[in-house]
Amino acid sequence: MTMPATPARRPDLLRLDYDTYRALPAIANSDLSRLRDALDGRPPRTPATSNEGALSFGTAFHTALLEPADYVAGQPGLNDTLVWWLVDGVKLNTHLNELLAQGQSEVSVLFTEPETDTLCKLRADLVVSQPGEAFTIIDFKTTNARDADHFLWQCSAYDYDRQAAFYTDALRADRFLLVGVQKIEPFGVFTIEVSEQMLAEGRQKYQRLLRLLKAPATAPAYRAEAVQAAVDSLGLGHDDDTR
Repeated sequence: MTMPATPARRPDLLRLDYDTYRALPAIANSDLSRLRDALDGRPPRTPATSNEGALSFGTAFHTALLEPADYVAGQPGLNDTLVWWLVDGVKLNTHLNELLAQGQSEVSVLFTEPETDTLCKLRADLVVSQPGEAFTIIDFKTTNARDADHFLWQCSAYDYDRQAAFYTDALRADRFLLVGVQKIEPFGVFTIEVSEQMLAEGRQKYQRLLRLLKAPATAPAYRAEAVQAAVDSLGLGHDDDTR
């Protein structure tokens, strides 16, 4: 008699500092963005071409919201008052405030993506795992979106759907919430539960990029050099196959 298959266990949620997480020799969603940029013909991101101000503000907001004890006030170019104003705006949402109280913030996960057999990693803003309740991942995005519909458009245009699928599949989560927090007036908060359609589209994106990582020679000829350079920059070996 054939025994039923044992359900795969969720990977462990690891408490790692950011530098230790960064050093893990595995592929992150941000690495896939670098590969996407090469495939799309965008120049490699450098401190000179990246939006340092936006990144610094987003990092400050995440620290204030998720690890407030680690927040350092008075950093150059940052408006501390605005950062905490946005944090208060999130916490005024009763549901989000409950999730913040129940969840584990800034947890890291190391896992093997089964379709491409690629060692991957992720660092989730917030994971809520309560007995009898849906296993939920929440990711917070500061945004200049005009309204909720504009933020929903950004979720696809900025590949937030790819991130949602990458994280959801890794942790076999029941739901993924994207929370857009306006950093401009009227400072709204938009919560989007990622749909199955969005997850399917995001899954196609990340699996395509992981296959390209495994076999960069399959890139279009006019992008081959840039894609190979992006793969080499990750410092990981690859198999020359087309899985």
